Amino acid sequence: MEYNIFVILSMVAFLAVLGAMYLSQSARRQLREEGLAKENEEIKHVLKAQQQMLEEERARIAHDLHDDLAQLLAGTRLALGNLRLEPTLSGRNKSLLLRIDHDLNDLLNRVQNIIWNLAPETFQEKGLSHAIWKMCDQLRELRSFHIEFLEMGEVRRFSSEVELVLFRIIQEITSNAMKHSLAWNIYIKMFWTDKQLKVEIKDDGVGREKAATIGKKDSGRGLIGIQKRAEIIGASVITEEIPKGTLFIVSYRY
Repeated sequence: MEYNIFVILSMVAFLAVLGAMYLSQSARRQLREEGLAKENEEIKHVLKAQQQMLEEERARIAHDLHDDLAQLLAGTRLALGNLRLEPTLSGRNKSLLLRIDHDLNDLLNRVQNIIWNLAPETFQEKGLSHAIWKMCDQLRELRSFHIEFLEMGEVRRFSSEVELVLFRIIQEITSNAMKHSLAWNIYIKMFWTDKQLKVEIKDDGVGREKAATIGKKDSGRGLIGIQKRAEIIGASVITEEIPKGTLFIVSYRY
């Protein structure tokens, strides 16, 4: 009888020790999870602050370009136009001035495109879709490749912060495809559903892994940076290898 009581008490003590160990491990695991969650929130806060500072600096540079370089080019074109009206100029000189005017006009358009890319002013009025459409339109004029933009579903509006972050992500993916993938064609598709926006950016280049070997050694870190930026607004970015080129998928739930 005493032996049985001893065995029972031993089992109870053993179970109590196991329970205490489990509770201790569970508490430590919870503390780790809480610590990781807090660390992630701090990282998001830092990234958000960096993004805001970057956008403010872009806006400042765009403002300086508009007030200085763009105005100077416009004034120079106006002066050339007046000079071409001089009756003493020969036909050859007039033709030369006309060619210079065309070059200045092209340069002015490029500067204006740079200003817009640095600080798009269409979000508040026209939103993300129009900004991407305009980006594609500009790239068609400046680059010797085909870029196509397709949109499906009922378009929605987000906050300026969300739309700007999504635009910067799509802009960077498109820019990387142009610079490093050796692509001839880029396709951007936006799918609007009741709960989610999905954007597919597909190119017919050499693929992300091969692109890293011929141009951008840190393409992996570049993708991580894009994904971290997406996390600021609760979006996600994944990449898939396709038979020719690379497919990026940007998803944002609302």
